[in-house]
Amino acid sequence: MTNDAASAGSPRSSGCVVDRTIDVTLRGRHRPTTTPSSTDGIPPRIERLHRLHGTSLLHDASILLSLSPSVYATSCVIFHRFYHNRSLRRRDVWSVALGSMLLATKVEEECRTVRSIVAAFVHVYRRRRLRYGDDDALSSNSDIRMAEGASNLTVDEKENALRSVKPMPSQGPIYAEWRDAMLSAETEILTSLGFTLHWIPDSHPHRFILYFARVLEIGGGGGGEKARGGNDDDNDGVAGTGGGDDTTASCVMQASWNYCNDSCRTDLCVRYDPEVIACASILLASCDNDYDLPLIPRPWWEAFIGPDQSLDLSNACNAILAIGDANDVDNRKSRYAYVPSLFIDGPSFNDPESYLWSVA
Repeated sequence: MTNDAASAGSPRSSGCVVDRTIDVTLRGRHRPTTTPSSTDGIPPRIERLHRLHGTSLLHDASILLSLSPSVYATSCVIFHRFYHNRSLRRRDVWSVALGSMLLATKVEEECRTVRSIVAAFVHVYRRRRLRYGDDDALSSNSDIRMAEGASNLTVDEKENALRSVKPMPSQGPIYAEWRDAMLSAETEILTSLGFTLHWIPDSHPHRFILYFARVLEIGGGGGGEKARGGNDDDNDGVAGTGGGDDTTASCVMQASWNYCNDSCRTDLCVRYDPEVIACASILLASCDNDYDLPLIPRPWWEAFIGPDQSLDLSNACNAILAIGDANDVDNRKSRYAYVPSLFIDGPSFNDPESYLWSVA
């Protein structure tokens, strides 16, 4: 590389302190306006519901498998990127979630056996079916309480019912159905994503939050100072430090991390660079805790994502906030209910009318 080329691609020449050498978003800054699902006639709201549903399955399974948050985040990235290449009508959410979890454990080197992953998802499957019944009423949006449970059983009765369920045999048709669905999805995901997954763990926004917080001195040595302007040369727009005591700074950091976790449930990881998501998480957390961050001579986020990124930052913030909307029926359904697939070739392997639905 020539010196001119190196200079042109350097972080300072672009007004950003982060050097991006790998493009982690689809088609770079020319983000696709449609997805394969929307091309197949699936409304954006329904597509969002199924994306949220899939990531909620990954979240529940990762807890049962005692996996690190990084594995969960990696599985979500794989899941979202797959559905930017395939339609929800061509692959059901459950099998893709299974395949994404299996691949994430391999990429993060926190391997679990095929059987243990299957067992975790089977438990989630039984839990959701038990809590919400086996009818199709859950697919309607008529009442928000439908997203919180259709059964009249108490919590203790539901837990006792789950305890009485016999463990899945290590062999047999039930295990074979789940295993085959997972391995088939794993192969299709790898083919769809070009067998290139190694970069994902290093591109999570969580990693950038820690770095950005250190630069902004959130909870650092200057944590008690108020944000100030300044004319210091070569400060890249980060003038001064955050304003607030150590307790507030700690709350900001925790809230930033929580918002970053929420972002995994959306496809922000496909549409925006991780720096944008990290900045959005810090911005939301600082607003929640009235923690002052520098806006003079330039907004603090410009030091990390460059100028002219306010629209992307705003869109990311709105998408993350929408996840926490308690009045959103789809949010509740995705977390607790069984959402039937949109599979075009009839019911998927564990949908109503399937073999597993009748025996699981």
